[in-house]
Amino acid sequence: MPVRAHAQAKRENRANGAKAEQAVRALLAQFDGMTLFWTMPAGGEQAVRALLTQFDKGDPGWKVRMTSLVALAKTGPVAVPILVEALKKGSASSREFAAQALVLFADPSARPALEQAVADPVAGVRLYAIQALSMFGPLPRTPRHEQILKNDTIWGVRPMMAAALERADRPNAEALRKSLAEYDLHSLDSARSSEMAPDFALTDFNGKSYRLSQFRGKTVVLRFILYDY
Repeated sequence: MPVRAHAQAKRENRANGAKAEQAVRALLAQFDGMTLFWTMPAGGEQAVRALLTQFDKGDPGWKVRMTSLVALAKTGPVAVPILVEALKKGSASSREFAAQALVLFADPSARPALEQAVADPVAGVRLYAIQALSMFGPLPRTPRHEQILKNDTIWGVRPMMAAALERADRPNAEALRKSLAEYDLHSLDSARSSEMAPDFALTDFNGKSYRLSQFRGKTVVLRFILYDY
């Protein structure tokens, strides 16, 4: 691609990503102040469908993905049928995002679609479908799962399957949604190089919580492993 055309394409991608982020933030405004996310405001189904259209033509970027997940966490399980529909019939990016979002719900009605998605040609869909299925508990060691574990062409899918087969924790989808719904989007992308890092708290796999401010003056390395959603 000529340099000028390449630069133009990059500008268009940035513009499209900004428009998508703005649209999702407008959707989130409908949920401001909600404390219960088991009910959906009037027109909510249409809002979720509008959210999914941001993924129709490709991945709009991590910021849109994050704000969309927060919106769905606030929406609650009523979004599940729409996500299942997207998982079955959507574009590649829409299917991948739908599979990722279904991790938040552990809804039995989504299980058949997720089991089919394990064979999706898009690696991201397979990976998130496996993770979503593991929210019901450890996956059974079926011949199909063993084949994915040994032979999937994308390396990242194989460790996800290995973890899903051996999963020993007790996933709590409701607590996961609550935590995500309470996330302050104003802190999104707020860290800046050479500036003081914003304080935050994380919980390790043993359930112990830490704040960044505890380690002031020390070097801190964060390592996110499977299921640190």
